[in-house]
Amino acid sequence: MRIDCHCGKIISDTTDHLAHKAHLTPDQDIYEVWDGIDDEVIDRVASGELAVGDAYMKSRHIINSPTRSMWQCFECGRLYIDGPDGELYCFVPEHEETEKRILRSHISK
Repeated sequence: MRIDCHCGKIISDTTDHLAHKAHLTPDQDIYEVWDGIDDEVIDRVASGELAVGDAYMKSRHIINSPTRSMWQCFECGRLYIDGPDGELYCFVPEHEETEKRILRSHISK
């Protein structure tokens, strides 16, 4: 995927572990995710109904199902977020000093 930022830079999404990409899970969905992991994975593995390998895939599906992608331009700081309607929305930082790598991992340098 490629996003042409309004500032002229290109935001590329062609690999994994990107410092400018994140996955947004709405607060309205997070408890359903946690309950799904408990009910559909942990409890079923504990009871022997679900094999460990299948549990990995089921967990990933539950965690990923409500998420939407978001990207940040390292140049201007704009955030681009996939909306629930499938459209891409752009949000502009209020100040020029706004952190332009806000989506990077907390363990990144």
